[in-house]
Amino acid sequence: MKLRVLIIVLVAIVGLSSFKGEKSEKNSAPVATTTLNGVVVDEITGETLAGVEVVLVEINQKAYTDFDGNFTFENVPVGECSICAKMISYQDEKIEGIKVESEKESPVGIGMNQVN
Repeated sequence: MKLRVLIIVLVAIVGLSSFKGEKSEKNSAPVATTTLNGVVVDEITGETLAGVEVVLVEINQKAYTDFDGNFTFENVPVGECSICAKMISYQDEKIEGIKVESEKESPVGIGMNQVN
């Protein structure tokens, strides 16, 4: 009798755990993504800035500028986004309302001012 109850409980647990793991593919539509890139420069001198931390706010993705001030974000959802740029001895910059469109390259230019 105890063995029969144990088997029934085990079958119920296995059945429920496999049922829980099912995902409905009907509700999960693919999200369109694209690449977003840009350059960060000193607002006064126009020189490109290397090593700037650039954050894509909506997806909390972080990138750093290369030696030429360039940055790139991959798999950015299409729509509007905001970018924050931070670097020591420069004021933080936040750009909002950047339109990201599928299959359309829209480079972002960020100008930063030194802290006085």
